[in-house]
Amino acid sequence: MLPAAKITKEIAEARGIDMDKDCDSPGRHSAFSDARGLIRFVEELRSLSGGKPVGFKLCLGRPVELATIVGAMVEMEMYPDFITLDGGEGGTGAAPPEFSNHVGYPLHDALNLVQNLLVGAGVRQHVKVIASGKITSGFGMLKANALGADICNSARGMMFALGCVQALKCNTNHCPTGITTQDPRLVQGLNVDDKSVRVFNFQRQTINMFHDLVGAVGFDNPRELRPDHIMRRQAGGTDAVSHAEIFPPLLPGALLTPGLEHPSNIQRLWNQGQQVLKGRQLKSIPYS
Repeated sequence: MLPAAKITKEIAEARGIDMDKDCDSPGRHSAFSDARGLIRFVEELRSLSGGKPVGFKLCLGRPVELATIVGAMVEMEMYPDFITLDGGEGGTGAAPPEFSNHVGYPLHDALNLVQNLLVGAGVRQHVKVIASGKITSGFGMLKANALGADICNSARGMMFALGCVQALKCNTNHCPTGITTQDPRLVQGLNVDDKSVRVFNFQRQTINMFHDLVGAVGFDNPRELRPDHIMRRQAGGTDAVSHAEIFPPLLPGALLTPGLEHPSNIQRLWNQGQQVLKGRQLKSIPYS
């Protein structure tokens, strides 16, 4: 929601909204209501924009819904240019506290799932995966790339470089650092000349460290990173295993090719998603 207190004349004109009313974002989109509608809408926007890249962003909740969306891509032979995957650990100071860190899949688990679904459905080459969720360091980028990300977004790190002190007043129009407020008196605290240099330096040094880490692993190109390069300690134990052991990677097209079916939860999830796509309502959709 965009509170009325933060709506300036310029914002009202650009978005076509009233200045004296809160601007609520609906819980669903008015242009579509199912997986096929989403993919059709992506294709329509790409056509209307003259071929510009179009994708969608989501924080993964019920994984069967993602399986349904990927199934629609296969069926319709239409693909978004990208999927931006936001982790459940994301969220701004304007987000309700109970939503931050509690609602949605953690980024790295979601990346494994999205990567395997796209690869297993044979459509990975059509879709770029953008990772977003508390990525603030070179190692954060390395891990996301190893788990399937093509690109990394960073909002929180850039906000820190800009001077954010996490006052958690983003939605009140009283941000003390002048970053998330339209109050002219508070905006004066945001020194653009100084902060722009800080943001530039943070971006440059983070990328440099990412490259150093890729070289330390022994690679010339980040595309050589794989899930087996990232270790994770198992809950309740001292043994560490790789993400490739926790989420065994699928062969391209394995979910669609008889004989290549993968004996894992991914295959069951895929089958359930295709049932939903055919109109069958599932009373219970387990995933463990």
